[in-house]
Amino acid sequence: MNYKNIDELAEQVGGALRLTSLIISRSRQIVKKSPVLIETDIDDPVQIAFMELMQKKIKLNDGEGQQPQIQGSAN
Repeated sequence: MNYKNIDELAEQVGGALRLTSLIISRSRQIVKKSPVLIETDIDDPVQIAFMELMQKKIKLNDGEGQQPQIQGSAN
């Protein structure tokens, strides 16, 4: 697996604040039993969210005038 550093992930989503928002939101979804988009043995929802982002399985979808939402990709 290709691991990225935090700065690369922040740049991928448009900044550190957006990265934090994405990881927190996705972690909450995982805690509430949302399906995990990667194969892993890890239990920690934060680590899973980071891994999903590194594998480009999730992204922040922020349409104009709407709250930012997470888009998942099953690919």
